[in-house]
Amino acid sequence: MQSNDLEVIKAALWEQAFLGCSKVRCPLGQVTAVRCRKGLLQVLIRGWGRWCEVSDITIERPVLCPTGGCDLEDGTGWTSEALL
Repeated sequence: MQSNDLEVIKAALWEQAFLGCSKVRCPLGQVTAVRCRKGLLQVLIRGWGRWCEVSDITIERPVLCPTGGCDLEDGTGWTSEALL
């Protein structure tokens, strides 16, 4: 799925931070924050102190959540969604 929907990305970041069941990444590394500035998607990479413009973000979610709070479907493993 390709999207630049900030709400979807922010929801995945919340899951990553508080539930530990999502992994939000970009080609540069793990994403810790996202914003849209002047129409461009910018991310804050873990360990970096500056915002970087990116073209795509990947959200990886387990099919079965370790906490059981956000299961997507029955099965095991991770699913990956590429977001633009």
